Amino acid sequence: ADLLTVHVDYAPALDIALAEASQLIVVSGGIAEVQQVAAGAGELPGRVTFIGTHTGSRSVSKAPEGFATQEGIVGRAADLADAPPQVQTLVEKFLGNTWLVKSLADAVRLRTELGHECRLRFVALTGELLDEHGALSVGPRASATSLISRRSELRSCLAQLETLTEQISVGQEAAAQMRQQIAEQETALQQTQSSAQELAKALADARLQTRTQEERQQQTAQREQAAQTSLAEVNSRHATLAQGITHGKADLLSAQTSATALGAELSQEEAALVRLDDERKEALQQATTAKIERAKSEQRLEGLRARLSQFEDDQRERERAVEQVADQFTQCQQRRETCDYAVLAASSELAELYLHKDTFAKELAGLFQSRDTTTTQRNELAESATALRKSIRKLEEKQHQLELAASQVRHERQTLVDRLKEDYSIDLEAMTSAQEASAEEEQARTEVEAEIETLRRKINQIGAVNLDALDELDELDSRFNTLSAQHQDLSDAKQALERIIQKINADSRRLFVETLEAIRINFQALYRKAFGGGKADIVLEEGVDVLDAGVEIIATPPGKPSFNNSLLSGGEKALTAVALLLAIFQFRPSPFCVLDEVDAPFDEANIGRFVDVLKEFLGWTKFVIVTHSKKTMTAATTLYGVTMQESGVSKRVSVRFDDVTDDGHIKREALDRAGGEVEPEQQRGVA
Repeated sequence: ADLLTVHVDYAPALDIALAEASQLIVVSGGIAEVQQVAAGAGELPGRVTFIGTHTGSRSVSKAPEGFATQEGIVGRAADLADAPPQVQTLVEKFLGNTWLVKSLADAVRLRTELGHECRLRFVALTGELLDEHGALSVGPRASATSLISRRSELRSCLAQLETLTEQISVGQEAAAQMRQQIAEQETALQQTQSSAQELAKALADARLQTRTQEERQQQTAQREQAAQTSLAEVNSRHATLAQGITHGKADLLSAQTSATALGAELSQEEAALVRLDDERKEALQQATTAKIERAKSEQRLEGLRARLSQFEDDQRERERAVEQVADQFTQCQQRRETCDYAVLAASSELAELYLHKDTFAKELAGLFQSRDTTTTQRNELAESATALRKSIRKLEEKQHQLELAASQVRHERQTLVDRLKEDYSIDLEAMTSAQEASAEEEQARTEVEAEIETLRRKINQIGAVNLDALDELDELDSRFNTLSAQHQDLSDAKQALERIIQKINADSRRLFVETLEAIRINFQALYRKAFGGGKADIVLEEGVDVLDAGVEIIATPPGKPSFNNSLLSGGEKALTAVALLLAIFQFRPSPFCVLDEVDAPFDEANIGRFVDVLKEFLGWTKFVIVTHSKKTMTAATTLYGVTMQESGVSKRVSVRFDDVTDDGHIKREALDRAGGEVEPEQQRGVA
């Protein structure tokens, strides 16, 4: 058993085929080496059997050509067992004449087809053994002789354990990566906080500069007011000079000189005022830019905090997923043990049913034989009745001829009597009556009359003769055979249809259960991601056939007790339905998926989780989403809309977010790629 590697599905059948041979101890060499090892073993607590690798091989019966491809055959046992080259001779010796079949019925059918010269053994996957002598072994296997099965199951369990260990390692690596990402995000968060502090300092400096510019502006306004006051004084002086122009050219010249100087000072003050206004506008623009940068930094800070919280939730979710995988592994082991017990019980029940089937087949054969005997007797009776009718017909014809002859004789006799009486006056009747009949003639006449009376009575009992009875009998017999054949065809067709229906139902149940289990796992994972926790499940109705059972959806949002789904809010119901639809879609994905306003009942948090779930499908599916939610639109790569720039004229507008700048305008590269110009108003409207 240690030298054979067998698939876990075929291991029980090979255990049955090898029986106690699976416990043989293989010795490298021939009889001499086996004897040497046995002699050196000393006293043993139990009986041990040794066999050498060079022991003479047994002749292998060749199967007919094309035998391996017949229906019901799994394969030759020696070909299904992997063994080292040095023991391949022993494998051929013990398993070369053994074939694995699907059921006992296939084994019986194949042995019947091969005939009595068959030297092959057949082992059914259900546990029955039909050897080369025609002996049938049924019943549960001894646990001590199931070494290959147990080792195969152990290998399978070890492989599953390695797979689960690898999955746990991958999960731990993913968790470590998530921790590293969290550390990096914390570092980035610290850097962002530092940047925010620097921006706050820059904003304070900008505010200080703005305050300085405002003070300068106030000083400039004061200077302007002083200049206006001076101008008023100059004007008053000019008026005074105009009134006293007649007083002298000297006063006029000095007044003109002072007015020119004051005009130059006024021009300088106006230029300084314009320069200070430009500086004030520039300072206001810098302050606005600083405010925008501060808002962006605060928004990025909030986003990083949200991502950090999401990472922590994902980490806890992965830890819970690892615990669930461990629980599922334990449940799988328990289910496997239950399935083993169920398989053993089903095998015993199947063997008992096969025995009942053979008994019923024998009873059915006896009934068929009695029916054939009854049919033969009925045919013989029909033939005897036909012969009897023919003999009666002949006797009637003979009686009729005799009656005609007797009538003719009586007529002739009466004629002779009349002639004798007329011609010779001889009364023949009186003479005849005078003569006494002999006793023998009287007895013969009595017997003839009795036989005639018996035949008449039989004819009367038979009734009128139906000359078409034979044709009707043949017609009825032909119709009976036709109807019997049709009945047999209908019975066979009914049995075939019942078998097909049973097979379809079995396949449908298997596919439905497998599909439901896959969708259930997907639904549980997607529900936790969509709600940020909680639990959900899909449960079949108990006590009902799988094909007729109802499906119940159980959903419990995080932080809430288990209650009826009708008590969920509209958004929770919609998000649960979306998780279920996406779980089904994940089992059978397609290249495209259209979602029409499925996020209408969602709030901002649920829309964010909904978008995160959709992003996991982008590796194999493209989504076309009809929505009014701005947050859902921000997750898209391309936006399509319909605008009505003119009354009654609709126009489709599309834009990719990669082609839009931060201030809402379309990039020049996108315009060049589109081959057209867009008006500024249209650019902002599209964005």
